[in-house]
Formats: sequence, C-alpha cells, structure tokens
Amino acid sequence: MFKRIRFTFVLFTSVVLSACAMYLPKPSSQLSIEEHILLPEVLSETSGLYCESDKLLSINDSGNAPVIYQVEQDGSISKQYDVALVNNDWEAITANETAFYIADVGNNNGKREWLSIYKLERKNLTDIQKIHIKYAGNSVTGNIPYAHDFDSEAMIKLQDSLVLFSKSWRTGITKVYRINESELERTLSPFASISGLPGVITGADFDTTRNVFVVVGYKSDPFGNFSAFLAQISQDFTIDNVWPLKGYKQVEGVCVDTKGHYWFSEEATKGRGASLSKGKIL
Repeated sequence: MFKRIRFTFVLFTSVVLSACAMYLPKPSSQLSIEEHILLPEVLSETSGLYCESDKLLSINDSGNAPVIYQVEQDGSISKQYDVALVNNDWEAITANETAFYIADVGNNNGKREWLSIYKLERKNLTDIQKIHIKYAGNSVTGNIPYAHDFDSEAMIKLQDSLVLFSKSWRTGITKVYRINESELERTLSPFASISGLPGVITGADFDTTRNVFVVVGYKSDPFGNFSAFLAQISQDFTIDNVWPLKGYKQVEGVCVDTKGHYWFSEEATKGRGASLSKGKIL
C-alpha cells in the first residue's frame, strides 16, 4: 500500500530510480493493452494477482480482510475464500495444483523483522503451513521508511521453490531470494539481482511460453505521480524488454494466462479506481 511519506525519502528514491532507468533497452516487441476493466470496490487495494485456467485470484493488502478473491476475466468476483489468518500486509499470491501461497511480507516502513508466507491446502483451507523469514543484514532500528531495500511485494512459485523479489526503495537494485518451503524458519540472502529497472517491483510471474520472468512496478514522486511499467526478465536476471504503462498508476500484480496473455492489476488511487488489464505481446 502506498501511503503519504516524507518528501525527502521519496525524492531520494525517485532520484535513484530515475538514474537506473537511463539505460533501458528498446523493446524487441510491442505490448498491446486489449482490455481495461474496473474492479469492484471491495478490491480497491488489490495487491497480488495469479492466473489459473480462465480465472484469476487476487488479494488486498494491509488492514483488509483475510480473503482470497476469485475474479472472472470480466472483473467480477465469482467466489471468495475466507482464511483464518490476519492480514498484516499481504502483498502477493501464487499457487500450484494443490495449494495457495500468500506472502505477508509488506514492509514499507522497514520495521518488520520476521515476515510470513502461508501455504494453504486447496482441499482444506484450515490446513495452513507458516514459513517465517527474515532478511540477512536487515536492521529494523536503522531502516528509514520508504528508503531501504528490505521490502517485497512479488513472489512466484517456480518448480520446487518460492522466488521472492525485493522492492528496493534505496538502491533500485532488485534482490532475488529463493525460499525452500520445507524450511519453516529461515534467514534469506539473495542469490541474484536485477539492475536497471525504471522503478520498484510490485508483482511477478513466470511466462512458461517465452521462458521469461514478467514483472510490474512503478516509480513515484511526493506529488502522487506514478510511472508504471511492465518488463520481461531473462532467466539469468537481465532485462529483455520494458514497456511503460502510460496512464497507469499504482500497478500491483501481474500474471500470465495459459494463452500467454499478460494480466495486471492496479490499486485504486486518487481519481482512479482499481483495475484489471489484459495485455498481448505482438
């Protein structure tokens, strides 16, 4: 969730991220936005997105009800799963055939040391496995709100691991972490990094058709201006393509459907409602 913050902190972040955006590659293909749909008010703070079959899953972030929403491709909500958890700051949802995974990892202020990832069995949502994580080098007493690198809003399930992408406010260099769900308590160190994106990452998925990571995010300033983007990242974590999402603001989630379309969600901001969009690579 984006909240009002001190001018100095956001200005510093914006300057850093602007510098990182200077060396963006020219896209090798075109991203065409085919649909833009307003979401129901109950999903005003949509913060994660997952594609499965012909439907999508989404969640809201901090302070909202602990609910997984099943969303039709027309934006309507067809089902909701009430979960026996607390939504401290849910920021990402992913899944496989047997389970949902929710990342309660939001940490804009930098004051959370231990974070949680929940694995919920689809056949029994009360069967919940809790994975507790913290970042190596994180100092909750030394972090400056919105100007540190120990935050995250993007997670995917990839083969036997969960992959977490940092929301690096301070440096603009995304850190990539691998989580083994069999380890129920772990201190994370990055195994890879991504440099040169034009903002912080807020959502991710893996495109199995093109064998690339797909991420969304934005750069913001203290006046409520956003520069949103969608990008493809290679498996060696270099940038393949970046597309500006003109007119969009707080883009929060992305997923790839079985036909290779890119869906992304946008949280409501002043003067703009929450939305769901469908993109096609040409």
